[in-house]
Amino acid sequence: MRLLSRPIFQKILGRVCMTGSSMISYWQRFGYGMTYVLAVSLLCLAFATPATAQNGKPQLGFAHDTSQPLEITADSLEVAQQNQTAVFVGNVRASQGELQLTADSLRVYYRDQGSSQTPTQGAISRLDAIGNVTMTSPAESATSEWAVYDVDKGAITLGGQVALTRGENIIRGAQLVVDLNTGLSRIVGTGGNQGRVKGVFVPAQQGKK
Repeated sequence: MRLLSRPIFQKILGRVCMTGSSMISYWQRFGYGMTYVLAVSLLCLAFATPATAQNGKPQLGFAHDTSQPLEITADSLEVAQQNQTAVFVGNVRASQGELQLTADSLRVYYRDQGSSQTPTQGAISRLDAIGNVTMTSPAESATSEWAVYDVDKGAITLGGQVALTRGENIIRGAQLVVDLNTGLSRIVGTGGNQGRVKGVFVPAQQGKK
């Protein structure tokens, strides 16, 4: 771990934080004494990808407007400037609109500041969630061992003991790929009988009050 000077930390935050100067001003109150691992209560990240909610139509499944700000909370944050990454650790919770994701840790990859894109134009390229991953929306929820959010494609891939739940219906498999633009979910198994996709569907009970 190494101590981050205020100018370096400001430069990093300028790349990963949508709130820009307001968030930097907040941390300036702490002076040069930024700790080796930064304990945080809230850091807002945002990126722009194609919006999916058109004509005011409601979205189904995991579909949502991916242009909304992404908010992340965690017990600690470590920034590796040379690798263009930021790692959130401990009770991580990420939310974007009505989409929620929790995990043990979350690694954020962002593009070089020297590129033509600015932080408000898609600086974040990928999010990697590891350990006890849970993703929820108003319509569905999914659990897995890990997840990768490809920001450019607007897609999330979950892997390892995947379970997709909608109401009382559950589908299990090895990997789940979710298109956030359409809400389409595709779950696959591995080779062999033990790795096949398994679904449990509960029929609606007519006349039940």
